[in-house]
Amino acid sequence: MIIMYTLYSNQSINWKAKGTERILQNVSNLLNTFMYEVAYDRIMGRNTDYIDKPMSEQIPLVISETYELIEEYEPRVTVQRVSVLTDNEDPIIKVVVDID
Repeated sequence: MIIMYTLYSNQSINWKAKGTERILQNVSNLLNTFMYEVAYDRIMGRNTDYIDKPMSEQIPLVISETYELIEEYEPRVTVQRVSVLTDNEDPIIKVVVDID
């Protein structure tokens, strides 16, 4: 039986996460990390070049980038779906994953 987990980019961080929860926390961290923020891996994270683009251009880029980031930096999960919720002032990335 495959268990699906839904994560959002606006989730709070659980600094005491362990096991499955820690893997999911890693995915959540990827959703909120920008390039050049991580000293030991400067290219890990979201590209900031398209932040000011119109949402119609930005959303497909964010979705594609999210698949790539998670595949590269958290290979223990498989991304099932990525969407961007734009009802709020700031877009929220929604990711559905399962753990391999």
